[in-house]
Amino acid sequence: MKNILLLGGTGAIGNFVAEILSNSDEWNIFITTRNERIPKIKNVKYIKGNAREFDFIKNVCIDHYDAIIDFMNYNLEEFEQNYEVLLRATNHYIFLSSCRVYNNENLLTENSPRLLDTIKDDEFLKTNRYALRKAREEDILNKSEYNNWTIVRPYITFSNIRLQLGVYEKEEWLYRLLNDEPLVVNKNVLEKYTSLTYGYDVAYGIYKILNNKELYRDKIQFVTEQSIKWKDILNTYTEIITNLTNKNPVIIESENLCEIEELFEGGYNTKYDRLWNRKFDNSKSIEYSKDIVYHETLEKIKECLIEFIEKWKIEGNIAFNKINEEYENKMNILCNKLMLKENRND
Repeated sequence: MKNILLLGGTGAIGNFVAEILSNSDEWNIFITTRNERIPKIKNVKYIKGNAREFDFIKNVCIDHYDAIIDFMNYNLEEFEQNYEVLLRATNHYIFLSSCRVYNNENLLTENSPRLLDTIKDDEFLKTNRYALRKAREEDILNKSEYNNWTIVRPYITFSNIRLQLGVYEKEEWLYRLLNDEPLVVNKNVLEKYTSLTYGYDVAYGIYKILNNKELYRDKIQFVTEQSIKWKDILNTYTEIITNLTNKNPVIIESENLCEIEELFEGGYNTKYDRLWNRKFDNSKSIEYSKDIVYHETLEKIKECLIEFIEKWKIEGNIAFNKINEEYENKMNILCNKLMLKENRND
């Protein structure tokens, strides 16, 4: 049996990776988590602790692993402190970056220009926002003396525990709609094309490249080639909600959501990603993960949303992760303002 360490591997991709590895009967699977968890699949052992902390990482990496998959969203200083320990502790280190690193281009490949290298926004470049931070962490690996790493770039991934709408997670959009609260969405974002990839597909791709030396010191993106308007994704969501709950979601379209969108990476997530059409070339992922099949996006989204709503009917709002009260307050104020303005115009 081979040993593998999943750092922060309890999310929309990590859960599927653990499931695939368990079904293969080839791996002992160690997963770091900050919460107490009871394994529900075979060959899994949870290691409780914060994988951001150097002392914890150093202790976990006393053992050697055939592979380490790193799902953590480090700040830059944390990654600088941890990466050498991780690289020394494994045969193959897989670093989860993001397709958010790319600048605007019609068809995105692994060699498309990155924001960090090409954007002319000095104020943005002074920050360590997600797209820049991931690119800078990629550069740390590229400049290192180590050869046993691969950069994996997913884009927006979904599952029955994670469903996104523009910059919103389900805790921002679905929570409101299931609780009969109106939602303001960016009118311009709704008209843009995006790519949402089922978490299992990304997980399977990662599994297929484990210990593939051809991809050492290389990068690969696991993203569906399907491109869909956010408007069509929203329509799919609201149709399911209405059919399952008899609710009629109130959606307000607006061009000015600055106060809301500033809560999401200072508004840069919208400006340098969601307001661009995003379409990807996934030929490299198909080449290296021979039998990978990307699920049809809208059909899989329907399945995942149905599963979550059925869970919500039983558990209520505890089915959601923590709700951001600052966001809720600002969204309520904006909704009231726009609805009042609409009534006056009528």
